[in-house]
Amino acid sequence: MVRKKVVLRREEILDATVEQIKQRGIATTRVTDVASALGVSSGLIYYHFATKEQLIEATFTHAVRLELDEARAVLSRPAPALTRMKALLRLYSPTAKAAPGWRLWIDGYSAGLRDKGLRTVMEAMDEEWKRIFTSLIGEGMERGEFHCPDAHAATWRITLFLDGLAVPMVARRGALRKDEAAAWMREHTAATLGIDARALGPGR
Repeated sequence: MVRKKVVLRREEILDATVEQIKQRGIATTRVTDVASALGVSSGLIYYHFATKEQLIEATFTHAVRLELDEARAVLSRPAPALTRMKALLRLYSPTAKAAPGWRLWIDGYSAGLRDKGLRTVMEAMDEEWKRIFTSLIGEGMERGEFHCPDAHAATWRITLFLDGLAVPMVARRGALRKDEAAAWMREHTAATLGIDARALGPGR
């Protein structure tokens, strides 16, 4: 194998680690796997990250930050809250093409049971997602578009439902039809927000 004689950016290492985790899982991904994929020595990876644990934590933060940047862009659009909610659901929902890396999240939750550092990172990223949902729901309530008593509670109800849908859709592919799950998502979200489920139908 020809080694790259260049100084890698942290982002390149993190992107490569994401792909290795998707293929191998967090538990079995080694620093040598990432180095091999990049065509560099393991020493170069360790130059940026002292341990595998630090590499995994930084990788998860990197991957989720990209999702959160998209979500914040949706939140800041000059559009009705309902329109932005539909876009946010497309980003978050496991039924959507633009859904986040649910395999990474589920693997991370499992590994986080034994890795306090990773668990702390995941909790922080999850809280950021919830802040975005809560902000949008609160805005929709103020505008009279959503009719629910508590934006924070509504956020938890919606995200917990979607998190629960993600597990069988990722771990047991084919066990649940995507169109059926999407319909349940719209019904549950609409009931939580106090709106007609048809308002959350396909379309921008």
